[in-house]
Amino acid sequence: MAAATEGTPALTYPEMRRLGRAVPARLRFTREGKLLVFVAIAVGMGAVNSGNNLLFLVLGVLFSLIITSGVLSELTLRQVTAFRHPAPHLFAGEPALVQVDLHNAKRRFSSFSLEVTELSTTLQGLGQRRGALLVLRPGETRSVHLRIVGTRRGVIRSAGLRISTRFPFGFFEKSRIVPLAERYVVFPGLDPRPGPPLTPKAPGQEEEIARVGLGDEFYGLRDAREAEDARSIAWKVSARRDRLVARENQLPAARRVVLLLSNVIPSEIPSARERLEAAIGRLASLATTLSESGYAVGLATADGGIAPKAGRDNVVAIYQVLARLPVRVVQPGDEVALWQGYSGRDVERVAVVTSDQQRSALVPHADRIVVVGEGSGEETS
Repeated sequence: MAAATEGTPALTYPEMRRLGRAVPARLRFTREGKLLVFVAIAVGMGAVNSGNNLLFLVLGVLFSLIITSGVLSELTLRQVTAFRHPAPHLFAGEPALVQVDLHNAKRRFSSFSLEVTELSTTLQGLGQRRGALLVLRPGETRSVHLRIVGTRRGVIRSAGLRISTRFPFGFFEKSRIVPLAERYVVFPGLDPRPGPPLTPKAPGQEEEIARVGLGDEFYGLRDAREAEDARSIAWKVSARRDRLVARENQLPAARRVVLLLSNVIPSEIPSARERLEAAIGRLASLATTLSESGYAVGLATADGGIAPKAGRDNVVAIYQVLARLPVRVVQPGDEVALWQGYSGRDVERVAVVTSDQQRSALVPHADRIVVVGEGSGEETS
């Protein structure tokens, strides 16, 4: 769904090279590397105590491996830059791919065994699988893909990208940070269950959807098909083009729906937050289903809302609001006022509430009520 990222402007490769040089490389011992250093220390102590030339020879070989590993890993990371193409949509619990372009600015030496990860500042909200590249030739640009999963809705901040390598022997992992900050907006996870049945209301204030249908608004022209209805033929255009041309109209959205959500939890029920998160995901799913069925869908919460409007863009706007929606704690007896920025008596109101809100009398007035209970239970009234 529409891009759920908010990041810094794109940087040029020279700018990224300067940023890469500003951040020093980091070195981490792998399990094999720790074993190598331990063996080198043990051999060194034995060589000093015994004066055995063979032990000194072995010690020299071990130190050569350590030095060679450090030099080659540093050469691999040098002048390697990265540019991120953020995932267009990120839903809680669903994996998404992030494309990262790696560029080797070296003229003569290739880079080997490169891995890329997001440097998240909110690690509890992001799961990821590294993107790997076996070889990057001099002057070459290649793409890798990170597999990331937002574990909860909200905003996940990344401080940049980490480029790392274990080349050549896997004894050490050397990494360099590319400070390209990014913010991922994680939409609520969608629930595949169908929405509640809606009864017809009084007609009025209809609008059109940007899809072909039987509405009154003009959508476009196309070549007429065989057995085309004569009423759909654009005769003047057909006369000018010397061939039959049919007129297409937009699909009418005859009904409007506002989804109501009290983003509050009663103070006496500490576990109510989890059920409210489930209700938020359920509402996002209803918005998707109703919009695809031809409804103009809106949203009303205690922290604002969106007027009902047809089209995919409005559903994405609802996702954006739900992703950032705070959870408020209220005391027993407190009144919760929802956004009232929509108008029209033809609007159908569907409230999505939790069983906790139902027990605490925090249910808004609506034509339909969807109750999200414990576990995956749900009731519609």
